[in-house]
Amino acid sequence: MKQFSSIFSVLCAVLSFSCKEKPADQTAVQPAIQTEQTAPAPVPFIPPADSSITPARMKAWSGCNPLLDSLTFRYADSFMTKDPAAFIRYQEDFIAAQNKICIRAGLPGGYPEYKWILQHMGIEKNRAVLQSANAQTF
Repeated sequence: MKQFSSIFSVLCAVLSFSCKEKPADQTAVQPAIQTEQTAPAPVPFIPPADSSITPARMKAWSGCNPLLDSLTFRYADSFMTKDPAAFIRYQEDFIAAQNKICIRAGLPGGYPEYKWILQHMGIEKNRAVLQSANAQTF
């Protein structure tokens, strides 16, 4: 639970800085500043051949959900901009934040791994793991 709250507070800090609109007179998009606290890049995700989801992966996936939902809510207004350069910057920031959330929650493949789990959780052999994480499909 402490890890979840620390991830959430870091996410809120990142979002508070990245979601602020720039004044209209600035047309160039500034590159993001790299720091040592930047999350590692996702490793290329190679799905298991048998499409099985491990309990650890399911638990990490489940931990990502509230943070990804919060991220989507926080960025909703940013995507309504009419400035194409700002839109692209917000989109890149959003994708990077999705990957950070997933990696820090325990999915080293980042958001692609999260999506793979989402797509394969309904397979019959994954039902027991799904139920153990108190997750469900609709």
